[in-house]
Amino acid sequence: MTTQEKYPENIPWDLTTFEQSKYKSIQWILSKAENVYTFRRSRIDGNYIYIQKNDGKRKAYKEYEARFTYQRLFDDGYSLSAFS
Repeated sequence: MTTQEKYPENIPWDLTTFEQSKYKSIQWILSKAENVYTFRRSRIDGNYIYIQKNDGKRKAYKEYEARFTYQRLFDDGYSLSAFS
């Protein structure tokens, strides 16, 4: 039997307020040991989220895919921090 993942809700970029929207770019960082993942919403098209692992290349993902990636990392024990 296959199990389906529940759609991730309450992702940090969903919780933006008017004050946060004043900032040009907010980054959400998930870190665990030496691995660091950075998530940033695209300024051009809000349907895309950029994800970068450590110092690697930043890659654009559809918001839907980024949600699941974020949730899996968070469930795996990564700690969240954010900065602008």
